[in-house]
Amino acid sequence: MKFLSIVIFISIFIVALIFSILNFHSVQINFYFFTISMPLTLALTLELLAGIIIGVLVSGISSFKWKSQYAKLMKKIEKGQ
Repeated sequence: MKFLSIVIFISIFIVALIFSILNFHSVQINFYFFTISMPLTLALTLELLAGIIIGVLVSGISSFKWKSQYAKLMKKIEKGQ
């Protein structure tokens, strides 16, 4: 199983590397007040990282809410006994 995961990781890495090499064109990103020029690969990577961070934050908030609710329910059960 570990061998399969290593092969999959290397395959994804190679595809990402080829994509990066083929798409190294400069793009302009407009942030309303200012514009930044950077390679397309870097822009896509930063967008991916921002999406991952937002996803982790949202799932963390959701997880915190569920843990809090679980703790309240456990206190109610302990009081009832």
